Amino acid sequence: MKRSMCVGTFLVAVVVTMSGLAATDDLDIPVTANNAETYRFEILSDSGYTDERGRQVIDIIEGYQANLALSVDTEEGRPVIGLQPEFSLEGSSTLFPPGESTDLTSTDESGILEFGITGGKMGMDELTVSFGENKAVVYINVISIAITDFPQAPALEGGLSWSELMQTKLDYVDGELEISFPEIVKQQNGEMVRVSGFMMPLDPDSTQRHFLLTSSPPHCFFHIPGGPAGVIEVFSDEGVEASWAPVMIEGHFELIDAATTGVIYQMKQARVVNEEVTL
Repeated sequence: MKRSMCVGTFLVAVVVTMSGLAATDDLDIPVTANNAETYRFEILSDSGYTDERGRQVIDIIEGYQANLALSVDTEEGRPVIGLQPEFSLEGSSTLFPPGESTDLTSTDESGILEFGITGGKMGMDELTVSFGENKAVVYINVISIAITDFPQAPALEGGLSWSELMQTKLDYVDGELEISFPEIVKQQNGEMVRVSGFMMPLDPDSTQRHFLLTSSPPHCFFHIPGGPAGVIEVFSDEGVEASWAPVMIEGHFELIDAATTGVIYQMKQARVVNEEVTL
């Protein structure tokens, strides 16, 4: 009798355990997006926090980029795949839409979709991500770069202006990247130009023949100030001495209309005009 009770109890335990595993497995199976459904929307970031007013806030330094992601799942916790949200950004910051850093323009099998924001002018911007009746809002607190004591490349009279370069807009339309260069930048295409900036070396040599030039010192290799519009890919036949100080270079400036590597500006046959530029 006792043995029968033990066997019966064991069988019940197995059934319950297997049922629980099945339920867990079901939650891992994504569902296809439907704009008539209600989902759980959440914007993910490494530096997000909730302020005293209960708002989700992300701090960004002027000209720097923050990588974000939208997480979408059902009320039951199943990830939503294939969701293409709409983005609305109020303020001076710039949106780098899905597809900029990855090939995905809709949520993946985990319900995740990556995108980015580049900080504009100091102030509070508002980003809304929506799909049907679903919506997530995050506030972008743009911090003045002056507060960080990060140096800026000095402006050159008659040279390329970083503020003008960063006016270029990048958008994804039907899965294709469209680049809109302002007229003042188009006029420089193919010309011999000068620009001052900070070097991001691409190899360990002391003399760089291929490097990136940015408007302020990059604080992280994966977070270039200003995003694609804030960097110039430089090629130099004679090489440029690697330096953390701002440099002024001269070369043939080219616009990249069909950017496949994330670079939209190049300078070729570059040479140093003045190895060090005084801030």
